[in-house]
Amino acid sequence: MRKWIFSFIIIAAASLRPVAAQEGTVYKASLFGCISDGITLNTTSIQTAINRLSEKGGGSLHFYVGRYLTGTIRLKSNVTIVLHEGAVLVGVPSIYDYDRPGDAPKGLIIAEGQSNIGLVGALPETPSVPSTETPEIIGMGVIQGWGARLRENIDAQHSKGYLESPDPPALISLVDCEGVKVEGVMMEGAAGDVQSYRNCRNVSVSRLLVNSREQPGSNGITFNACRDLSITDSFFDVTGKPIRSDGNSKGIKTGGNKSKAGLLPNVSK
Repeated sequence: MRKWIFSFIIIAAASLRPVAAQEGTVYKASLFGCISDGITLNTTSIQTAINRLSEKGGGSLHFYVGRYLTGTIRLKSNVTIVLHEGAVLVGVPSIYDYDRPGDAPKGLIIAEGQSNIGLVGALPETPSVPSTETPEIIGMGVIQGWGARLRENIDAQHSKGYLESPDPPALISLVDCEGVKVEGVMMEGAAGDVQSYRNCRNVSVSRLLVNSREQPGSNGITFNACRDLSITDSFFDVTGKPIRSDGNSKGIKTGGNKSKAGLLPNVSK
């Protein structure tokens, strides 16, 4: 009897240890005080969680149903943000809440010189395939810019002389990063380009729904001086180019990407 009780205590104690997975520690954003009401600014809480994960060697930060208002979030090595169905990261419509990685464009989610980072949606095992007219992937999380309001804020501050030049942030802006995975997320309403990658290596972008039509010239993905970048199975509805290369990149592969006009040409170079 005593032996049985002792075994039970060991099992119970083990269940109280911090949750962990093969990819590292797993945290719920709510454990760090993140509020999903669409009103509370969560920048500090989210960044605290990312910093803690990085200090522990890496892992994943999970967001569940709700709208999480935030300014710039800095991803760090070995950390992945996971957006479950119904979770929305919402960019605050004030330019003073945004930062830039190095000399790259400002962004809602940024990183500089980091490795093994990710932003993924919690996709089911067998998602539906996006069509050219009504794309749908069940289980996607969302990154949502407040494009029109943010541009109004930028223009107002620029006209008053508080900003040297208009610099609308991207939703994702990465520079000098290696081992990047962006998958299964819907991105919409960017004030500038949706995604920007500069001098990044080993980047995989796949199964995205990109809808950015609030501002003219909003490109889906812009990349420069990248190596081994793959863009696949994504749908783009943007006012600029779906995929734009600023040149000087190698090992670029695209395939299965679509826009409202139909299938985009595959590229391999």
